Amino acid sequence: MTLAADSGRLPEYPMELDSAQSQRVERLLAGTVISLHDHPIRLPDPLTAETWQQHSGQCADVFGGDAIVRSGLNVVLASALAEPDQRRLLSWAAAMRPQLLGPELSGAESLAPAVRGEGSAVLLALEDLGSIGTDLAGIEELHRAGFRSAGLVYNTGNALGGGLGQSTDGGLTELGRRAVAVLNELHMLVDLSHVGDRTSIEAAALSTAPVVISHAGARALWPSARMKPDDVLRAVADTGGVIGIEAAPGSTRVSADTAHDLDAVMAHVEYVAELVGVDHVGLGPDTFFGDHTQLYSAAGWSPQPVPGYERLTLPDYVAGMENPAEAPRNAAGWLVRRGWSDADIAKVLGANAARVLESVLR
Repeated sequence: MTLAADSGRLPEYPMELDSAQSQRVERLLAGTVISLHDHPIRLPDPLTAETWQQHSGQCADVFGGDAIVRSGLNVVLASALAEPDQRRLLSWAAAMRPQLLGPELSGAESLAPAVRGEGSAVLLALEDLGSIGTDLAGIEELHRAGFRSAGLVYNTGNALGGGLGQSTDGGLTELGRRAVAVLNELHMLVDLSHVGDRTSIEAAALSTAPVVISHAGARALWPSARMKPDDVLRAVADTGGVIGIEAAPGSTRVSADTAHDLDAVMAHVEYVAELVGVDHVGLGPDTFFGDHTQLYSAAGWSPQPVPGYERLTLPDYVAGMENPAEAPRNAAGWLVRRGWSDADIAKVLGANAARVLESVLR
């Protein structure tokens, strides 16, 4: 099966930087650069219902390793897709691990040098813990398989708590409280990206370690349940955690009348930085190497609806943030052009995420 290229698939985004600005970007990318959430895999090309079914049936993916290294990324939290079958998740992890043992990419064992800007490490992550059902021993099983970050709940909720797609969020269940404790004990990241608002606040208050929202944005800018209200953003920051701003098509918009592009994504970066402080914002683009928008159609997925904007069509791609490799470079260029200091840009690119990873993944 032919897979999408990990570079050159679309025209390069025009940053229009002068020589001094370009040099600043290169210096910044030579530091620590971290994605809190991506799917740095190469999708089938062409991507159709048939090719996706064939590809997903293999329960294995191919990392865009060359592009990750060239991009300047040092650590990528590479997420499996939401999957209710624990066996399939374990099979996926087993298939991905050999790709992390070569000269280009390493796994969690090389985290320490990677967060210092030396080499590239990929950490396996989970969208949610729905696959464990009500058996918390499943978390330990996932940890042994190599997963180091886990969303508590996906949109529709599970035995641990409420999801952001539910009309009512009853908060963390007793099982959910115990799950947070298990994740803390195993030194796994607690991720609240797809979690309901009440459940998120309760999980943040309960966790003894910093928590993250690995991929979302600000609901104050775009009224989608996938975005987070100010009280949830503050709750995460209060743990010492980080909010990774995402760029999946249709997610971090700012209006129905303007494009979902680099400018829109970075507006969420600036909003969160102003709300909770620049020490608590990072990048979690939630992108692939390949046609992300076509994936929704091929897989039969429906993006989270936004009330009042149900007829708003998805962009073909988010210009400037289309894939894991171009996202950090263009984010750095945008912030340089916007007048941010090198110290604050370095925090957004990876220093904030590095602080949390070093604190939690001990």
